[in-house]
Amino acid sequence: MRLIDFNLSTIDLHPALRLYWEHDGQQVPVVDLQTKTDQLHLITGTGRPLTLDQLRTRAQQVDPQASLFIAQEPPQRLYGYRLVPHQILFG
Repeated sequence: MRLIDFNLSTIDLHPALRLYWEHDGQQVPVVDLQTKTDQLHLITGTGRPLTLDQLRTRAQQVDPQASLFIAQEPPQRLYGYRLVPHQILFG
């Protein structure tokens, strides 16, 4: 999924939705972002999850064509998300 596609598909969603990565039946908070060449890596960990508004603000200078990844070794490309109450779950 590219950043522009994510932004367009979430334009009407509430900006306070929290971001999580769903992996092996667990929901892990997205706590930070890191840019790489043509990639935006979502960093997961413990702590307060980013909101949709925080992701948009931090990614303003990122190339809209950048692909979204979960930061791990090797990085895992993201192809979509789903909505649950008060959350966006990447998977």
